[in-house]
Amino acid sequence: MFEPISFIRVVLAAIIYAGIEYRYINRREEDWTKKVEGFMEKPAFGKYSPYQVFFLLPLFIVISYTQSPTAWVANVFLLALLEDFAYFGWRGEMVRKGEWTTQLFGSFKVGSAVIPAWWPIDLFITLALYAVPVL
Repeated sequence: MFEPISFIRVVLAAIIYAGIEYRYINRREEDWTKKVEGFMEKPAFGKYSPYQVFFLLPLFIVISYTQSPTAWVANVFLLALLEDFAYFGWRGEMVRKGEWTTQLFGSFKVGSAVIPAWWPIDLFITLALYAVPVL
């Protein structure tokens, strides 16, 4: 069940957090960490770093809270998608092949744009969960 207030909170949180992540957390684009290759720390789960598993996911879950369990889960999926998309907006460049976000499930091209394969999957899951009545 779509809830406009929580949706607005999720959109604002995605934009703000993406800006913080670009500006202060991930500075590879500005040569701050170019000498480091791959992960800076051992992944905690699959390709996910401890930062993503133990900080980012719980933060997204808390920000996304709403009364409806299905809308809450949909908000978490939406927040992940919007934060990733907003990150590239803050950066001023779209996704390039081989970047971390394309390594999860691969990517495909639409014209000259590289689209991470998980983006449309995430969007489909989000919309399906918003359409489900409250559980």
